[in-house]
Amino acid sequence: MEQPLAPKDIYNHLAARVRAQEDVLRKVSVAVYKHVSGIRAGNLLLIGNSGTGKTTIMQAVRSFYETRQDLRQFRAMAIMNANMLVGDREGEVETSRLFKNLERVVKNLEHERYTTRTLKEHIENATVCVDEVDKISAKITSTTPNVYGIAVQNALLTIIGGETVLFDTTTRQDGDEVKIRLPIDTSKMLFICAGAFETLYDQVYDAVLDRKDRRELKEETRIDLDGQLKRVVPFSLRDYLEYQDLFAYGMMPQFISRFGSIAVLDDLTEHDLLHILMRAPESPYQYSRKYFAAMGIELVLAPDAQNAIAMHAANNTRVGARALWHVFSKIIADLEFDPQSSPLLESNGNGGRIVIDRATVKKHLYGE
Repeated sequence: MEQPLAPKDIYNHLAARVRAQEDVLRKVSVAVYKHVSGIRAGNLLLIGNSGTGKTTIMQAVRSFYETRQDLRQFRAMAIMNANMLVGDREGEVETSRLFKNLERVVKNLEHERYTTRTLKEHIENATVCVDEVDKISAKITSTTPNVYGIAVQNALLTIIGGETVLFDTTTRQDGDEVKIRLPIDTSKMLFICAGAFETLYDQVYDAVLDRKDRRELKEETRIDLDGQLKRVVPFSLRDYLEYQDLFAYGMMPQFISRFGSIAVLDDLTEHDLLHILMRAPESPYQYSRKYFAAMGIELVLAPDAQNAIAMHAANNTRVGARALWHVFSKIIADLEFDPQSSPLLESNGNGGRIVIDRATVKKHLYGE
């Protein structure tokens, strides 16, 4: 028998898969706990630069549901891009694509036990993750409306608002496929939406700097590396973001009001990127290790090389962990193509060993 679930259990599962973002993971954990406990969950809006972990958080929530047998009825989960709801005809929005996505998940989950009843039960307990919602802003410029953005936001309002919608599907009756309209109560569904909102940081900073409202930048006193006191003016989007900033960005007030919480992800630090590079199962280094292992070659990153890669990736703050792939590919591409001809290959009688040091990293990144 499985132990009673607590928000901290969900947090521990997520934190093992997502680097940093403690505040965000706490909010996600509480939302998921409410969802599986039958309490109407507050939908979440995640804001963070590319590569900070938004999609990874969504995937971690999915894997959490799969770890507990008592959460089987919550395993219907869709992760999709907001623009996928735009139909083939101009101005058309097809929210049915979201439900079709969930339907496929339920069919794979239930197999022979699949019925319209199980379909309805699973969808009504589903978690829906909509990524890149910033791309459905209601405006292209300050004076030009985005017709598609307005249409998609309005379409999502009905679903996220907890209303009953009709989903066109099919069922078998007397051996024949029959079309039916299945009523879906969306009030128990959990929605996690996310976006980079790339210009939002500068927008909010300028608003605070120009004193356009009651907000003002606050100075802090810190000690620098020389032990001297230094006055700084730190700025964190999380500390200053307010709902009106999202309205100014182009998100409709009715749409934003559907979210019980807005969580801002931190940019990843050099230390975070180092941890991801060396320990995350899906890091470029771990993939390359498996690639070389298939050839009987051991791939090793020297400590100074690890730090150099993380430092270089940290300079690309706008792409977060994705920078690791870009940086590492520059270093590893030639080695992966022809490792046998590389002077770095050391023969050890078992296929060989390649050690990448700081000098190798600098050569490929800076041509030194």
